[in-house]
Amino acid sequence: MKSIYTKVLFLSVSEAYKDFMDDLFDTWLDATEEEEGRKLLWRATETDQQRETVLPELCVRTRSHYVSDGEIATFLEVLDYPEAAGIVRENYPEGSTGRSGDLGEILCAELIEEWCAFSVPIRKLRYKDHREQAMRGEDVIGIRHDDDNRLCLLKAEAKSAQSLSTDTVTAAREGLEANSGRPTSHALIYLARKLLDIGGEQEALAKELLREASSRAVPKTRVSHCLFTVTGNAAGDMIDDDFAAADGDRDQFIVHIRIPDHGEFVAEVYDAVVNLALD
Repeated sequence: MKSIYTKVLFLSVSEAYKDFMDDLFDTWLDATEEEEGRKLLWRATETDQQRETVLPELCVRTRSHYVSDGEIATFLEVLDYPEAAGIVRENYPEGSTGRSGDLGEILCAELIEEWCAFSVPIRKLRYKDHREQAMRGEDVIGIRHDDDNRLCLLKAEAKSAQSLSTDTVTAAREGLEANSGRPTSHALIYLARKLLDIGGEQEALAKELLREASSRAVPKTRVSHCLFTVTGNAAGDMIDDDFAAADGDRDQFIVHIRIPDHGEFVAEVYDAVVNLALD
């Protein structure tokens, strides 16, 4: 695996996989869907033997949340290959807890874009001060515009653990309901500032988010919630209870992905990601 990945480290591999893996989660997971009004519940497990198929794409997507292709190109312009590879590796957490938490947020963001039709315009893990730092604020914020070009927001809480507990689900739901169920003004301003740094077509969205941070004009019905969990245990009753109790006056996406060897899965993904940056 190492020899294959190493050869493509500093190519735009995300583009190479783009057409092949538009349906990453559909390829990887066997999912059931339950719908009640504006609430959707997805329960998913790995499809037999599909982890090996999707692992290269999972690696590429995971890396993209820490470093952009443009940054990698600059590293290569300034440094020799081994030194550039070392700079890339410095972004990845080494502890199992940090890796699990980061991967939960990464998978949540990717699933929101594939299954929930929202975009996640900023890969916020690129802005960590330290590889083991836990980022504050909303786990994920999704953006889209409806048919009338009105701003819609998605606020997500992501949890990743070998064993999911009722307390963890309750805490995640409380996080979603905090601030009247809205992303905080601070989180929206942070997102807007990063988009302003990018510039170009992102400036219009940045200004829209700044206005929303100030006016809180987006109504509750256009602020969706996503409770995302990836765990080793089945977590049936606690997910059912959350689905039943979730506020039906807004779109609710409740996602539970069960991976029985959760810890081994997280380690396998990060080992492969690190191999992408080894000579």
